[in-house]
Amino acid sequence: MTDSNGSPAPPPGEDSVQTMHKPHQDVMNDPVVLSVDGTAAGIPGQDSVSRMLDVLMREQAEPRDGFEPVPAWVYAVFAALLFWGGMYIGANTADFRRDVYDRSDLTGLSAAAVAKIEGPDPDPQTVAELMKVGAAKYQNICQSCHKDGSGDPTQGVPPLNGSEWVAGSEASPARLSRILLYGLHQPITVKGRQYNGQMPAQGVAMRDYEIAGVITFVRNSWDNKGDPDNAKPAVTASVVKAAREKEKTRRANGTQPVTADELRALPVDYADPGATPAPPKKDEPKK
Repeated sequence: MTDSNGSPAPPPGEDSVQTMHKPHQDVMNDPVVLSVDGTAAGIPGQDSVSRMLDVLMREQAEPRDGFEPVPAWVYAVFAALLFWGGMYIGANTADFRRDVYDRSDLTGLSAAAVAKIEGPDPDPQTVAELMKVGAAKYQNICQSCHKDGSGDPTQGVPPLNGSEWVAGSEASPARLSRILLYGLHQPITVKGRQYNGQMPAQGVAMRDYEIAGVITFVRNSWDNKGDPDNAKPAVTASVVKAAREKEKTRRANGTQPVTADELRALPVDYADPGATPAPPKKDEPKK
């Protein structure tokens, strides 16, 4: 079908649709040309450009200046962190001395020559002195796992408080020295419960007198009373040094931990050669 001009006639109803949309088509086809009275594209009283942008403008957030004041508590937190960081660095950097952190100058020297340059390690000889050393090391290294001596059964960490391996029937200076020097590959039974965690080695991180201090600390903390005589600690630096010398083929970097069976193979009254004080023999009375 064609209209009066010979053009194809629109389908029924299409003419009314075009008539309804014509004002909008005019706006889209000529959005910026205004008539004399300010109307746009046949829609009285509407600026075509602003009309097309109305939808977008409605979606924008309210303008903000972006300079809101910082809460006072934020300043306080940052000040506290800076203060703590400064105190920590000041207490643990040894004044950034090269000879503390870089001892390449000692490479190739004998142990005796190194000891002469560095000076001997401290050698605490009383329970109180060893506990002072051990308390600091325990707090920095051991407490994250062993807590206040209770351990963490969910992570396979056995308790130290009341443990037979610390100050009971399974405890001995030789056994405890090896546990800290080389680490412990569990399972191990403590207070009737089996634990399957992994005790890390401390033979590289700690010196002999520090290991002796930690052992003495846990033997005499909480409910443990391992060394009743302050003048006679069971574990001193010489005890740990003797264990290290006896096991010198074993690496202290954690790759060769001891096991509970290996520890039990050492009699409770066994003492490594050179260890002083040595524990009394089972058939000898304590002096």
